[in-house]
Amino acid sequence: MAIRWADSAEKHGIAREDALNAILNQIYHVEQFDEPRVESGVRPDLFIGPSRDRRMILEVMAAITPPNDILVFHVMEARRKILDIAERGTTE
Repeated sequence: MAIRWADSAEKHGIAREDALNAILNQIYHVEQFDEPRVESGVRPDLFIGPSRDRRMILEVMAAITPPNDILVFHVMEARRKILDIAERGTTE
């Protein structure tokens, strides 16, 4: 699997390791939650999960192209409106 990082993923100063932790330890995962935002034309997935030190809950958006490509293009501390989308978009 190839994980690529768009420049925009670093806009908010969150470490890549924290973003990966949020993906791997997700609280919510909403597949194809929004319209395409990057050049791939793929609808992005939304991951909500903790930073490594668990002091922040992060929102991570990534375009996933099966079987082996993930383009992370957005990482920041989770906003209430995104948490609401995640809570409505999952059964957890």
